Amino acid sequence: MDVLPEDELEPAGRVLAELPALPLSSPATAVLAKAPMGGEPVTARETKVIEDGGRDFERGRIVTADELRARLGL
Repeated sequence: MDVLPEDELEPAGRVLAELPALPLSSPATAVLAKAPMGGEPVTARETKVIEDGGRDFERGRIVTADELRARLGL
């Protein structure tokens, strides 16, 4: 998300928030399921973000899908 222009962050967030609601047989889900993992090496910055997210999760600092939808007005 850090490479998206500022004006595209909200629409991208809305799309990501809706992904769990997609049926498993949807075309979007099929494309995501077939997408290769790890096409590029993980940078030090990405590793830090992943680790920070894991710590936040362990400490209960998370937002549910319902809370995210409410914040985005969905």
